[in-house]
Amino acid sequence: MANTSFIPEIVLCFDPENDHAAHINVVSTLLAKILPKDLFSEKMTTNEKEQFQLLLPRIYSIPCQKTPGKMSFCFLAKYRSNSFKFFFEMISQWLVTGKRLNVVLIHAIDFQMPEVSDEIFTLSDVTILVEDDEELRQILTRLPIIEAEIILGLESTYYARHILEVKDLPPDEKTANIHAHITFLAKRLPHAFDQDLLIEMQHVLVMCKEEFKAARTSRHLGRIISIQYLFRRALRTAMIENPVQRHLSLKLFRSHPYPSKKEKSVLSILVAVSFLRNKELLEKKHLLRAIQNLIPEIQPVENSFFVDKRSMESICTLYLEVERTDGLLFSSEEIKLLREALPKDLKANIEYLMHPVFMPCNEEEIMRNILTLSNEVRYLRDIPQVIINFDEQTHLHLSFSIILVRVLLPGISTSVDLFKKGNSSLEYIFDRSKHVGYLRKKYIKEALVFQVHLPKKRFLRNDHSIDLYKARHSVVTDLSTVLGEFRDFNGGMISKQNELLNKLKDLLGDTVKYDECLLENFFFSLMPVTMRSLLEPEALKTLFQMLLNTIEHGFSTNCSYRIQQDLDFIFILVSIKESQQKEELHRTLLKFNLHSTELAHVTIKAHDVSYEGYIYRCDEPSKQQQFLHAVQLALVKPLDKDF
Repeated sequence: MANTSFIPEIVLCFDPENDHAAHINVVSTLLAKILPKDLFSEKMTTNEKEQFQLLLPRIYSIPCQKTPGKMSFCFLAKYRSNSFKFFFEMISQWLVTGKRLNVVLIHAIDFQMPEVSDEIFTLSDVTILVEDDEELRQILTRLPIIEAEIILGLESTYYARHILEVKDLPPDEKTANIHAHITFLAKRLPHAFDQDLLIEMQHVLVMCKEEFKAARTSRHLGRIISIQYLFRRALRTAMIENPVQRHLSLKLFRSHPYPSKKEKSVLSILVAVSFLRNKELLEKKHLLRAIQNLIPEIQPVENSFFVDKRSMESICTLYLEVERTDGLLFSSEEIKLLREALPKDLKANIEYLMHPVFMPCNEEEIMRNILTLSNEVRYLRDIPQVIINFDEQTHLHLSFSIILVRVLLPGISTSVDLFKKGNSSLEYIFDRSKHVGYLRKKYIKEALVFQVHLPKKRFLRNDHSIDLYKARHSVVTDLSTVLGEFRDFNGGMISKQNELLNKLKDLLGDTVKYDECLLENFFFSLMPVTMRSLLEPEALKTLFQMLLNTIEHGFSTNCSYRIQQDLDFIFILVSIKESQQKEELHRTLLKFNLHSTELAHVTIKAHDVSYEGYIYRCDEPSKQQQFLHAVQLALVKPLDKDF
């Protein structure tokens, strides 16, 4: 018997004529099956109440151990009219296509838990008779989709009604045609499709908007459903075989989806992608941006976007129709370009949602920085000293905290007046000002502490990460227009890094086609950090071009590295898939005991492949050969051991 000791007090929403305790015992027993055992403690906490609310609606099933046998399905949800009827219909009629199952036991009850909430909850238990193994197989196959639809229906009366409309009510002509097309595919190509294709059809017809279905032919909708089904099945298999790699499928086809506009041709794009982490996101804006990066002269067709992300699996499918702004048809070359380049660009455009960063103000650090800057201002001719630190990000803005120490010479404007006159795009938020000393016992040294806000969207990179270097540079530029010349006290190294990065971009110029986001990831992964300001830009260009060439063409046969040598440098690019190889190479490099300015190291991931690059700075041929021989031996040695 289930342990009911952790279940809070139950209050029934009706007054039974007899055996009140028996009804409460049934509710407690079912709750003990559905809810986690460690959800509630003896002293109810607010967090436990919130966790309980997040669990709802909750579905639970007790599988059939043998056939013929019984299988039970339970649900717990907030009270909604006719929720039990919806649950009963979904379980009894739609778990097995074309057959109403034999229901042998039903429990359904409304109740309250005063210790948890004032709301009314509905609890139900439906037990069916499973007659044979084939019926059990169909139930287990369809159960994940049915559970997802039940959760939608329990949360929303609209979805419940819409789901039953598609399933139970007589279908309209378009739905009937789609059903006929899907059934034909399943019978004609049994090796590619099975009866689960009908479940896919039902799910798509429930989730997509009415205007989306109304504007497209039944044949076109059937094509979307069948391709999406094949993509999902292929991705599930690929994720099992290689769960740490992102998988993506893409289908492009010219189409005439609008029966009333036969002359209008658009390009239909269907994408399925696997997510590696929670809170990853791929939406219309990401898909459209990736397409426009390749073909700028396109625009989306109105109301043509459809996304299907199901909570029980890490797969997302997207559909979008695009057309050229000049009205011309898409050429074969353009479609070929999209087929080849779009998968890589889409993987790079997946956004990872993160919580806003907040760091409470450290008053001790502020005072220490004020004192440091005050000591830097010793003469009347000294320019203002400034420390700029990243403070926090919100959904819309980036915030930087700024400490400024300056000499208050006669006629100098207040900080508020400076920002008003400077026509700055920064949002200025004053915190405090104070006098921190005197020069010549006459001129005041003033310390200002304030924040500036700037819109976050200006600094989103293609992979939707935030470019804080660029944001900080924007702050410095705007402050220069407001304050005039000042010393960026903690920005010296950043300026040097940006200077080297800009030199590298100038060397690459327009002759080398590259993704700017990839270049920045490459540069800022450079270690040791001092190399980001000391290394020769020509050397960086050589290694980066080796990376671009490898991404496009791969390594040579039976080799996982590239090596290039000149008078002053040795360049090595390695794809290390085996940890043993990586450890052997690391041990080899440590033996040389190189100074931090002699060896630069880059680690970067591009299109699901991890690369490591090395730049050895040496102009002595003998040392170069010794280094080169040792590295080659380290890369080959672990492979030899496998044989």
